[in-house]
Amino acid sequence: MKTIVTFIRPWNRYNRGETAGFDPATAAGLIGVHAVPYRPAEAAPVVPAAPAAPEPAPSFESAMAALETPAETAPKSAATGTADLPVQGRRK
Repeated sequence: MKTIVTFIRPWNRYNRGETAGFDPATAAGLIGVHAVPYRPAEAAPVVPAAPAAPEPAPSFESAMAALETPAETAPKSAATGTADLPVQGRRK
């Protein structure tokens, strides 16, 4: 009877993540150092549920309309011509 192990680090010709069966004495020497006991539930990949259909992308025209703001809704600055300049760039 063989004992099945899953490798957690490289050993001999086996790499991490591989599963192999050995006689109980060899498997006992590997477990804890190079391998862990095989667990079928961990080895089976979990298949995620199908993702929901993505929303369609907005058209170019609707995206541009959302970006353009009318002049009436734009904030008004106290001094004309200085609203776009940083504080360091303003004249005293």
